[in-house]
This record gives sequence, structure tokens and C-alpha cells, in this order.
Amino acid sequence: MPHCVICGEAYTPGRVMTCSNKCHNEMKRIIKENHGEFKKVTNHKGESFRVPTDDIIEIGIKEKDLAKYPRWEDPPAKGGT
Repeated sequence: MPHCVICGEAYTPGRVMTCSNKCHNEMKRIIKENHGEFKKVTNHKGESFRVPTDDIIEIGIKEKDLAKYPRWEDPPAKGGT
């Protein structure tokens, strides 16, 4: 039987990492707190997109999905041309 990554309680299989919506939401909060609200996701062409961390957790992202997200704009390098 799997154990919840948040509270440690055993739970019936069907969920992936947490035992309840409460623990799932806490897991998302911790991930976003440590890794940010958005992730830079790059496709095979080297184009980068700004993808919400929630979308990655909740629905997963495939390369074909990236076009619906805004491009990731890196700040210009200091002293660069």
C-alpha cells in the first residue's frame, strides 16, 4: 500500500503521491514555493515557453502543448550586445 508524501498515511491506490485533496494541495504549495510559479520548458527546436507549475503537476505537458503558452523571454545579458 502506498504512503502519502505529505502526511505519511497509507492510502488506497488510485492516487499517485498523496492521500487526499488537502495533501495534494499542500504538495503543490511546497513545490511552487521551492521551484516557482512558472517553469521554463524548452522544445526540441530550442524555443522556450513559460509554463505554470500547476499545469505541469495537474495535466502534464507534451511538446505539442507548448504553443499555447507564452514564450519565455530571458533578460538581456549584462554588458552584452
